[in-house]
Amino acid sequence: MKLEDCVQRVIGQLSEGVRTRFADAPVATMQNELDLIVRAVESLADLRSDGGACDGVSFLQDGVVLYAPTDASKRENFTLAHELGHWLVEKTPEVYDWVADQEDPGPILETICDRVAQRLLVPEQVPAAIIGPGPLRAQHLNTLHDTTHASRPVCAIALAKHLPGLGAVVLIDRYTRSVAHASINPHPELGWPEVFPWPGQLLGESHPLLLLSAGGSATRRLTWRNPWGGQAAFYIDAVGEDNRIVAVFSETDIWDAASFHPGSGHEFTQRLALAGYCCGVSFELMGYPCPSCREAYCPRCKHCKCQRQILREVTCTTCFLQYQPHLVIDGLCVECRS
Repeated sequence: MKLEDCVQRVIGQLSEGVRTRFADAPVATMQNELDLIVRAVESLADLRSDGGACDGVSFLQDGVVLYAPTDASKRENFTLAHELGHWLVEKTPEVYDWVADQEDPGPILETICDRVAQRLLVPEQVPAAIIGPGPLRAQHLNTLHDTTHASRPVCAIALAKHLPGLGAVVLIDRYTRSVAHASINPHPELGWPEVFPWPGQLLGESHPLLLLSAGGSATRRLTWRNPWGGQAAFYIDAVGEDNRIVAVFSETDIWDAASFHPGSGHEFTQRLALAGYCCGVSFELMGYPCPSCREAYCPRCKHCKCQRQILREVTCTTCFLQYQPHLVIDGLCVECRS
């Protein structure tokens, strides 16, 4: 069974109507139509520090979902959708058994739940309808974010699939001067380039994208440099906001921004430099390793070794701190059991 087959079977547990209503009202749908108990727990938000993709915990046998509220963003909607994914997997025996039979089932389960969440929050037809017949533009991310209950990174992932060739949808944090998120769309034939925006990459204070004012926009040719001295040209379409810049990168000029098109200077990887095992399969790819664990990011779930370890952690039901699974028994950590 393939990962996408699992996602399709899990989502199939919900009727089309429930899926639609969940996107509009996650908590109400879970409580009124699925008979789940859903509670916001402020202490989860206070203690959250791992940067994980999901800020929630489920007690599936009791039908209880706890989540960290995020009033200033839509992050909690992803958490609720992810936890609903766990509940649905439990109700899909063929998927549950397949996951349990894998060598490393934890990350595979989390990946399935992540993809279920994305499908629930951003149905496949929505990005295509927003983009329309024209090229993908930076403003489409904000439109998708306002139209759905998905966070901006989830919207970036959904939109990057609609780039016709090599490119990326990138979120840049003004205050840290760094790439906060980058959804890369590799070249359809040549694969990954040697130079492209990478999460965590720092930008110089005078970088053209950081100079874009809040409310401003730009469509131009831009040279992007990586930390190792490599550089290549992209065409970009960007919009500025108070705390971030949203930019769409493309190897080709899909916006007709320039009358003259010199070579981009892109060099594509000729060998596979990184290898790993995740999501039930071995993989080889060329890319940048995680700066913490120095391991490759899985091309399916996008997690490195240390991120997978974080995702395997479970929450103590008393103190709500995160621990490795073997340290939590009957919902209680070592400290709370003593």
